[in-house]
Amino acid sequence: MTEPAKTKSANRLHQGFLTVPFSEINFPGVYVTQRGEMFRVPNEALAEGRSPLLVWESIEGSLVSRISEDPYTPISKCRQLAADADMPVNF
Repeated sequence: MTEPAKTKSANRLHQGFLTVPFSEINFPGVYVTQRGEMFRVPNEALAEGRSPLLVWESIEGSLVSRISEDPYTPISKCRQLAADADMPVNF
């Protein structure tokens, strides 16, 4: 009974932003890593039957937080959203 609560809290680490392992991205948007790198994930990248456009391997882990549902959000807005959530900004 407590398991769903753990899952929900683990997926919401930065001020309500969805946070998941990179390999589990299921929604389009702009994602930021724990090191402040940014990835844009358009709908086309998630279409069923398509190969992944990008594979990311990291020793440190690969958690990403979706800071915008719109993958085409201007970079200045992405920087502002990440900074406002106290996330590193390296883009």
